[in-house]
Amino acid sequence: MSKYPTTRNFGFGKQIEWAGRKALEQYYGNGHFATVSTHAQHWNLFCRWIQATRDIRDARDVTQLHLEEYADMLCKCVMDETLDVAYAQNLISSVNVVLEAMRGPLPIRIASPSDWVGRRVTYRSEPPTGQDWSQVVAAGEQLAKQGMPRAQVVVLLCRYFGVRLREAVLTNISDWIKQARERGEIDVREGTKGGRGNEIERWVPCDKKGQYLLAEAERICRSVGCDENMLLPDETYVSFVNNGEINRARLPLHKLGIKGFHELRAAYACQRYEDLSGYLAPVFLSDNCAGYRIHWKTIDTITMELGHERRDVIEEYIGDYSAHRSLLQNRKYEASKALRAALKAAQK
Repeated sequence: MSKYPTTRNFGFGKQIEWAGRKALEQYYGNGHFATVSTHAQHWNLFCRWIQATRDIRDARDVTQLHLEEYADMLCKCVMDETLDVAYAQNLISSVNVVLEAMRGPLPIRIASPSDWVGRRVTYRSEPPTGQDWSQVVAAGEQLAKQGMPRAQVVVLLCRYFGVRLREAVLTNISDWIKQARERGEIDVREGTKGGRGNEIERWVPCDKKGQYLLAEAERICRSVGCDENMLLPDETYVSFVNNGEINRARLPLHKLGIKGFHELRAAYACQRYEDLSGYLAPVFLSDNCAGYRIHWKTIDTITMELGHERRDVIEEYIGDYSAHRSLLQNRKYEASKALRAALKAAQK
């Protein structure tokens, strides 16, 4: 809230960006910090657009037409392949939430983001980058050479344990080392979001190689002055990720063939699927696939390790199992049809 009472931005402050965040904080009861931060970032993008294109700096002046023009702009970005469908939908949804937080019971909104920017694909259609462990190690070494040792640690943790970027940054590595030594597993709690949250145990296996990795991660963090996690005493998560090593590490990772930190989480899921089931993940479209019982048992294990509650979310990491089975059945049918045709021709 601004220092002096104001009617601008429905009383939440003089600056439209600031007002949006304050409305979100009130809307979520000064909790759900990660959700508030994400919505606020998306809202800021909308504010920049409407200030630059419509010269609007007060949320009271935003109309339904402006929202539709913004959605249309995002639709064009999706068609140009400069934005993913999922991200464009998230941008629209965040604007809806902020305006509802500001305007109360009479908000203006885009009722169906998917009608404007298209429906998102809920399963992975291409194998994740970073599947090859040697590629990940090489990427980490390159980051260390460029003066980004903590980014190197984050890359290795994301790939080896399938944790999110936030979880890798905020975790207490000393606790993980102790847990791995005592029971061969680590409990992922710090930095979790959604799903099962941080109130429920989430054990991820950690073998001898993982223990060595954790010990090396702790050594690197201590050498640069970190205490319990990856952050320096005077550093915040946002500054480390948005303006620090993590942000600078993205371009080198792209040059080395790794799309991003979340991609390493998908690579972990595919690796775990193969380790647990004995079959390649569906996204690889191999000539064999696991049976239903093995597949769903494997999915249940990976779901728990990644910190989700729904089986269908895992398809975003490993691909569409049903589509893979249908493809194999079609292949077998076509092969059988070709064989019958060949036998029939030979009999003639």
